[in-house]
Amino acid sequence: NEVLGDLIKLTKHQITNQYLRGLVFQLYENNGVVKRNEIDKIVKLIPPEERKKLWGMGIKIGRYHIYLPRMLKPKAVEFRIGLWKIFYSLSDTYKIPKSGLNFLTKEKLNKKFLLLCGFEQFKEFFVRIDILEKLFLKIIENTKDKKFKINAEMMNLLGCSKENFYKLMNYMNYKKDKAVDTYVFKGEKRKKEKILQFDKKENPFNKLLSLNIK
Repeated sequence: NEVLGDLIKLTKHQITNQYLRGLVFQLYENNGVVKRNEIDKIVKLIPPEERKKLWGMGIKIGRYHIYLPRMLKPKAVEFRIGLWKIFYSLSDTYKIPKSGLNFLTKEKLNKKFLLLCGFEQFKEFFVRIDILEKLFLKIIENTKDKKFKINAEMMNLLGCSKENFYKLMNYMNYKKDKAVDTYVFKGEKRKKEKILQFDKKENPFNKLLSLNIK
């Protein structure tokens, strides 16, 4: 209750809205961190008045993740990972990144384990989820006419080299502009949804008219 309180409390909230309840369930099942793109459809169906309840539950909806900020603190991460290893009878092969590190540059790290520790993968890079959110907000603050210029404050958040920061920008779907240290958001690729077409002569709803429903 002291260290994992926000996570445990997710099972105790009385929630009437089915979409909010679905979001909370997914968050609990995933140890307090869910990738935004995996659950965005549910998020969009939550009414604004219901969304207001999230912060009171300790839940943050970010650009890339929905998470419990307190579950990313060192003690909470260490305790959650300890329980996780016991439950799955895992050895000490999986190592928690050192406290204070916001940016990792190893290719062979297990991305599912790192997400559990609070890190998101961008190819060979891993960035702390809460720092990633702060970076996104800094980019929004400095964006004008869909362009933003990289500054020292942004790079200091991550604690990485300028070269790696430029690479990360490309991985995050930003493209280099002609101006020095300036980037533009490319936009996200969306999968085209298949549209079902019916022959008017063979309308599938016509059969419903012949059913004798009382």
